[in-house]
Amino acid sequence: MKLVSVNEVSFMMAQSKAGEDFDPATMQMGFTSQVQPDVEKDIFALVFGVRYDVAGETVLESIYKFVFEVKDLKQFVVFNDDKSVTVNHIMPHLLNVAVGTMRGILVVKTAGTVLSKFPLPMIDVARLNTILSTSR
Repeated sequence: MKLVSVNEVSFMMAQSKAGEDFDPATMQMGFTSQVQPDVEKDIFALVFGVRYDVAGETVLESIYKFVFEVKDLKQFVVFNDDKSVTVNHIMPHLLNVAVGTMRGILVVKTAGTVLSKFPLPMIDVARLNTILSTSR
């Protein structure tokens, strides 16, 4: 398995909503993901996003598309009758790459802003995978 590309889908930062005097305890972080497997081409696209909200207002939203080449992808993907997709075994590894890359992106994009004080924290990707899987 290898990372083929990383492309920005969307990025929004409204740092004025998170002025220097905001209470960091009011910041909440959320994640989204969407899987787009192409088992014929052994290509797996993961659209992954993070959002920071302060006092109920979105101050940052960053969404990127991570494209991976996965040898014999069909062994890891199940297309369910309800149109959902189940990804076995590899999803935590893909999320680990996405989260680490997103952390670096956010460091660069928020440099010099109040949001730079809130880098993406260390994340248990196995737990994140479970949360994202059940929220679909």
